[in-house]
Amino acid sequence: MGEVFHAHDPVLNRSVAIKRITAGLDADEMVRKRFQREAQSAALLSHPNIITVYELGLEGGQLFMAMELLDGVDLKHALATRKMSLDEKVGVVQQICEGLAFAHAHDIVHRDLKPANIHILPSGKVKIMDFGLARLSGSEMTTTGMVMGTPHYMSPEQVRGQRADARSDVFAVGCLFYELLAGRKPFDAESMHGVLYKIMQEEPVPVREAAPGTPEALAQVVDRALAKNPDQRFASAGDMLVALRQARGAGAPGRGETLPERASAAAPPRPAPRLAAGEHAAPSSRSSVPPTSPAGSRRMLLLGLALGLLAVAGGAWVLRSYVLGRPAPSPTPASEVGSLARKAIASQVELARHRLDAGSFEDAVREAEQALKLDPQNAAARQVLREAGVALKAIDDAVAAVRSAVAAGDREGVAGSAFDLMKLDPAHPEAERAATSVAPAFRPRAEEARRLAQEARREAERAGSERTAAFAEAARLDQKGERELQSGQPVAAARHLLEARLGYERARRARP
Repeated sequence: MGEVFHAHDPVLNRSVAIKRITAGLDADEMVRKRFQREAQSAALLSHPNIITVYELGLEGGQLFMAMELLDGVDLKHALATRKMSLDEKVGVVQQICEGLAFAHAHDIVHRDLKPANIHILPSGKVKIMDFGLARLSGSEMTTTGMVMGTPHYMSPEQVRGQRADARSDVFAVGCLFYELLAGRKPFDAESMHGVLYKIMQEEPVPVREAAPGTPEALAQVVDRALAKNPDQRFASAGDMLVALRQARGAGAPGRGETLPERASAAAPPRPAPRLAAGEHAAPSSRSSVPPTSPAGSRRMLLLGLALGLLAVAGGAWVLRSYVLGRPAPSPTPASEVGSLARKAIASQVELARHRLDAGSFEDAVREAEQALKLDPQNAAARQVLREAGVALKAIDDAVAAVRSAVAAGDREGVAGSAFDLMKLDPAHPEAERAATSVAPAFRPRAEEARRLAQEARREAERAGSERTAAFAEAARLDQKGERELQSGQPVAAARHLLEARLGYERARRARP
């Protein structure tokens, strides 16, 4: 839901990252609140392991956030491309815990920790990013029953839509730690429905089995962080950090491998420890859950499988509780997972529709296809796929017409076909190249683009969309195109006026 730009701060002469809400989403009040919360959360946290936010502002009706520009890669990329030593892996998790402990000590819960939100600088320093789902102390923005987070790293209580606290972040760090050690996620399945079921009902493959050679003390830290009962986890990232430091010491030569003072029984949550003043440093700085819910002729088969899984899970729960004497979470009704899956599929379809409305047709196809993998019978996803396919076919046909006119040496035909392509995709390189080759003949098309933009603007104004950021951006492009038309730049003018037309249409659809 955000776009990030590499920018220059001329006052302090430094490079920064500028983040803004993606065009078309700015009218969504929940998105705006989440964006503001990301800035406010990080700005409250001055710590070397948390991204620094410099400013939150409003320009042309659009919210923006100025942040430190980070070199390096995110942990998702590092997991896929780098070989790290055990010490480097533990060091990454320790830094995550250090930044998170500072946040927990200030009553801020991140709630969306995942590899893509952890950045590793070339120096090895780790930065926690994206506090868009963070819960500030006293905030009631997220109500009980609302599911927020990323499926593979969500705690059982988040899957159930219950209130997330510091222990939910601990569970996510446990998932990250397991993935770093084993090279695979602790809870994975062919469908998101399966992932969510495993999070609530199944234990992962023991980390020492998935990653032979993992010291016992580190395995104990992972196991405790991944406890399904929040009361059996570390109470905060600060507690996990202490245990991690002890585990590193326990694994050193000449030391035993058992984690010192490991609490095996359930313990009541304790307030997060405040770090000493010397343990912090500088100010700081988006969610969609795509599970699956197959339908149609497979429903009866899936119902039978679900009942079978519940029976197996119920038997395992009885075995753990009464034979092994270990407490375990009660089996969760499959309907809870199914309900979450339906909500997530709806979010995926909504994202596909946003991509389509923004003119990102290839992205819309990808998002719609992803939704159809989760629910092959989803009518809304099929509609987006059809509309995006029609648009892409029209663009391909227009490109062919441009090339044919160029090959025939038909200047008027080139101008007309280039304009037709530009109306479908104003920034298409074939359109700009062809139009530039016949620029003197393109002015009438630029004037037609002005008429189309003005018409779209009037429609947006009639819909009451003037106060949206999308309208403000369209008006800016409109003015730019008008200046270019007056200064004798018909190709650039046509492009920007047609972009303004599309912007006004988005603003009309996204009116408050």
